[in-house]
Amino acid sequence: MPSPEHAADLERVLSRAAQECKSKQGVWFGGGLPQALRSAIEGHGQASAQGPAEIAFVEVSAVSPQGRASTDADPSALDCPVVGLSTATLDDLGSLVRSQDDTGIQITRLICPVAVFDFTSDGVQVREVRHGLTAADLQRRLSTTLWSGPDLKELGTH
Repeated sequence: MPSPEHAADLERVLSRAAQECKSKQGVWFGGGLPQALRSAIEGHGQASAQGPAEIAFVEVSAVSPQGRASTDADPSALDCPVVGLSTATLDDLGSLVRSQDDTGIQITRLICPVAVFDFTSDGVQVREVRHGLTAADLQRRLSTTLWSGPDLKELGTH
């Protein structure tokens, strides 16, 4: 049985990821966490829409500052934004977002229990941060420069 902290982290990731689905018509789910997301959405009486994918979800084990992610999923045939999901904690953040070669799939966003990150041509931008943390707390864990701005929100207040 997972610890209460792990269960809370998982719930935080799934709840935030479900917000990404609300306005999308077609959703593609990879294995692992994305399947838990699918179950959570369907458990709340919402059907995961069929049709051409407007968004895809994959579980990631590492992401480069350029948004190239290590994953077992292969949504390469899709022409839509790909969102990475991870249950990595604050202590694991440095091994999740790290310099690596540019192999893997391109993701546009990463949702984890401590933050939501976007990967743009300008670099890694933190969009949301868990209550009680700051962008500076995240930056101390990362070897790459993290960008944030006045639109930084508390995680889950999408």
